Parts: sequence; structure tokens; C-alpha cells
Amino acid sequence: MNFWELVNKLKKIKGGIYLLGGNGTKNQFRYLNDLKKIIKQISLDIPKESSFLYFGDTPNKDKPDIGYAFQILKKQRPDIKIYMIQIDIAKSWGYPDFVEDVYWHNDFNKKCKWGGINNGKPCSNTKKWVSINNYIKINKAFILGGGQITLDEIKLFNKYNIDYKYYLIERRYLGDGKTKIHNNDSIKAKIGITYHLIKS
Repeated sequence: MNFWELVNKLKKIKGGIYLLGGNGTKNQFRYLNDLKKIIKQISLDIPKESSFLYFGDTPNKDKPDIGYAFQILKKQRPDIKIYMIQIDIAKSWGYPDFVEDVYWHNDFNKKCKWGGINNGKPCSNTKKWVSINNYIKINKAFILGGGQITLDEIKLFNKYNIDYKYYLIERRYLGDGKTKIHNNDSIKAKIGITYHLIKS
């Protein structure tokens, strides 16, 4: 599937186009029950005949990151169509069976491999959803923690007037995939780089 084929498929979606972002493999989610509760809330907020854009994080219950969140979402809402956007050098990784179709691209560089903002412009996977938004308005994004790419994308949500909702959720590691979060750590450490998004 190429870019225009994806756009044409998304144009046929009646319920809206959504994004789900958050903790990657270096942070993960600390409590699966909390993750499932949040995904349940999100699933109740999404109309029928909707679609999500997914960026290839591998779903793994033992290493629960945003990829596993997508797996939970699809299990709770099998009617939702999930389209994957990913860089073509990751083809050998394959893709999960909850994916409707895949758009592989080579529009990335060493400084911006997976997404975010580089030299003031969206790049890689981030650039692709921004381009899609130029043709089909993305309805809303749901944010579950996350790292620098997440913060970059929130800037773009604001720039393009895309509604988003941030969910407070603890991470499992201190951003390195090795150092575990402990109960006596500060709430800022437990949440990570998106801590300042918490609205008092």
C-alpha cells in the first residue's frame, strides 16, 4: 500500500481517524490493569467505523509499550480498523495480525529515524500523519505517557488544531529499558518526560 492508497482508504472511514501514542520500549507501562482501564475509556469514546494510525511498535505483554496498547484496543474494539505506517527497513519485523494494511516508506534519515521533529519540520512517521492530516482531518489523539517524539507530536497537534487527551500513567523504567521504577520514586520520575502535561 502506498501513501495515496492509504489516504483513499481513510477517506472511506465514517467514524473518524485517531492517533494513539505513548510509552515506547524504553519506558513501557508499569501496571497492565491501569493500561487496560485507560484503553477501555478510549474505546468507549470512539464511534463505530473508526480507524487508528499505528506506527509499528511490537505488541508484547512482557514488554508492554504502546504497541501492546494497540493490541488491547483491537481486542476491545474489533470493529476498529488499524492501519500501520512504518519505515521500510523494519519490514523484516513483520506486523501484527490486528493491522488492516501497511504503508511502508523510506522517507527518513539517520537524525530522524522513527519520527518527531528535525530542523523544525516533522520527519519520518510523524511527517506521514501530518501529511495525511492535510487531506483528511485527524479527529483526536490519545496520549499515554511517552518520550521526546510524543512531545514533538503534541506541538504539532497544537499547530494543526488536532484535539488530544493526555492520560496519567506510570512507566516501568526510567527511560532506559533497564532501571525499574520503585514505589518511593517521585511522581515525576514515575511519569517521565510528559510529567509537565499533567493539568492541576
